Amino acid sequence: MDYTSKVPKNTFPTTLKAQRDQLKTDELMLRFNISRETLSSDPYRPIYHYVNPEGNLNDPNGLCFWNGLYHLFYQAYPPEDPRQHWGHAISEDLVHWEDLPFAIYPNPEEKCFSGTTLVEKDRVIAMYHGIGQGNMIAISKDPLLLNWEKLSSNPVIPNTPQDKTQMETDENDLPYRVYDPCIWKDNNIYYSLSGSYSEGTMFDDCKMTQFLFSSKDLNHWKYLGEFIEGNIFTLPGEDGAVPYFLPIADKQILIFASHKHGSQYLLGDLDRGNHKFKPFTHGRFNFGKMTHGGVHAPTATPDTDGTVLLMHNINEGRPTKNWNHIMSLVRRISIDPQNKLQIRPVKEIESIRSNHQQIDQRPLPANQDIMLENIEGNAIELIAVIDPQNAREIWNYK
Repeated sequence: MDYTSKVPKNTFPTTLKAQRDQLKTDELMLRFNISRETLSSDPYRPIYHYVNPEGNLNDPNGLCFWNGLYHLFYQAYPPEDPRQHWGHAISEDLVHWEDLPFAIYPNPEEKCFSGTTLVEKDRVIAMYHGIGQGNMIAISKDPLLLNWEKLSSNPVIPNTPQDKTQMETDENDLPYRVYDPCIWKDNNIYYSLSGSYSEGTMFDDCKMTQFLFSSKDLNHWKYLGEFIEGNIFTLPGEDGAVPYFLPIADKQILIFASHKHGSQYLLGDLDRGNHKFKPFTHGRFNFGKMTHGGVHAPTATPDTDGTVLLMHNINEGRPTKNWNHIMSLVRRISIDPQNKLQIRPVKEIESIRSNHQQIDQRPLPANQDIMLENIEGNAIELIAVIDPQNAREIWNYK
């Protein structure tokens, strides 16, 4: 079938100045500006969290740093063709974001689902799941990553018969599922995970599984087996969608999302000789339901200091009209000498702080509202140190 998108698509020049000039009159950019202005009166629309300029939003994808800018991609649903395209935004500081036209359009795949990017010296590689096809690769080399060219060999990892029919594993089928991929490079070899599940049914009794592939040229991929060795951490019924496998200090971290319980991570060591990841600890970024304010899909990228930059999609828990989800603030994650994960907002968030108010120490009795005097505004950031004492849990209701 012909899945050509109905959304306007332009080819851009290859120099930064020429790209900037063309963006000033680009049809999509003008449309995005009007949409943002129209939606700005919505009292539930976020002020400093990124949210796409029009329509619905889903998974963030492929956060990366290229040509002096951070690039964020995401599943966008254009109004004239509400199939998943890859939306695109850029930032100098991970706080102030600028919209760009859609990056990757469907065809030959029906929809462009989630994936990641790999930055090389002279290009950026996007690997994502194309519905009806399998795992796809597109490449961009220009200053703002506006022009993307898909490999003629796509899908580079085709769907298996079980993927096409949504049936459980068949004895005549291949031993893996093809879904959300991530990509990295090690010793001149490309590696990719296809995040999914095995041995059961999702939400019920399946096992979270990451299937590992390798390639020397991006076109031909070899299946290497299941990637995680000795996973005792995730629960039955959880899958391993939208994986990001990254170095962090002298360890490795696998960040992923379970459709049952939301975003989480495994921290461990990589056995390169046997192509196995050996996790020794586990944690969750989401502790409630995935709906109504839940932390859903992640996107992440390594920073030059051995830390990882992390962003999430949050399912908005309040009324919305003509839009739905928001992006979390970008957080910097690191590990301490005891291999415990440390999470901090990026320092650049301080650039938008103002009107500081200090609240003195006070008790927080259970099941009572605490009203803070002289605290008002439509956007508030709280920096709090809480001593839980004997409390079993602490809840923050917005």
